[in-house]
Amino acid sequence: MKKIISIFTLIAIVIACKHTILEPGTVGNSGGGTGGGSSTPTDSICFQTEILPMYQSYCASAGCHNSTSRADGIVLVDYTTIMQGIIPGNPTNSKYFKIITNNKMPPAGSPQLSATQIALIQKWITLGALNNTCPTGCDTSKFTYTSAVQTIFANSCNGCHGNAPGSGNVYLGTYASSQAYISANTTLFLKAINHDATLPAIQRMPQGTKMSDCNIKIITKWINAGMPK
Repeated sequence: MKKIISIFTLIAIVIACKHTILEPGTVGNSGGGTGGGSSTPTDSICFQTEILPMYQSYCASAGCHNSTSRADGIVLVDYTTIMQGIIPGNPTNSKYFKIITNNKMPPAGSPQLSATQIALIQKWITLGALNNTCPTGCDTSKFTYTSAVQTIFANSCNGCHGNAPGSGNVYLGTYASSQAYISANTTLFLKAINHDATLPAIQRMPQGTKMSDCNIKIITKWINAGMPK
């Protein structure tokens, strides 16, 4: 178990990011540029559970744009810091959106956002880039890997653990690798995603902000059911 825990301790150390310098932007309403905007912002996309986890996982991992590393002077850990480079209604001229569409961020060699993830961020900006939360309630009826867990891992974990061998040798990029690692480290994994107080902060995953209680319930149910695909 000591060897397993030491793996998590290395997570924040082993990530080395090479950066193209970003310049903090300013918050605006439309920016007067292209990109297509919605005249009336909507809340069809949930920032707190759909958008924020992606920025935290792919941009604010250890050594990059978190509050400690502050790579290039940029921090992308919450709505306020992310909005320094986002223009509501205008993804085309939003610095922190453009940087992820021109192959500069995440840096080469690091796990990359998928086209689906990028499209979701673009839609969130187009609809007004609201700081909203999801409706109350939690639907755990879909809890297989392909119906739910794969997306949770992609958004909340795979900025660090999406390319083999994965940060700290924890690779969650495929069903087989996720099943193998979690089967061998179930107790530690569940403590990590629950931000268990008995673990050092560096071992609580994702680092910084715990994923939503609903996502934790879905992952836990998936594990308890034998991790069905």
